[in-house]
Amino acid sequence: MNRRGRAIITGLAVLTGALLASVVMLKVNPTDSWAAFIGWVIFFVSIQSPLFLFPQLSCTAWLSRLWRRN
Repeated sequence: MNRRGRAIITGLAVLTGALLASVVMLKVNPTDSWAAFIGWVIFFVSIQSPLFLFPQLSCTAWLSRLWRRN
């Protein structure tokens, strides 16, 4: 349950951030439609999708692997 709970919390955080960022984008350009809002949500969620794909890796984990090889 711990992993599932953490995944749910991460998913809710990502979705909340994407929704807030999409609302800001709609406020910047108020002539956009609901389709544009959904497009912005999909865009912002896709940017944050590495949180779901690689949750155990930090953002700089690949740097330490590069340094160990040399």
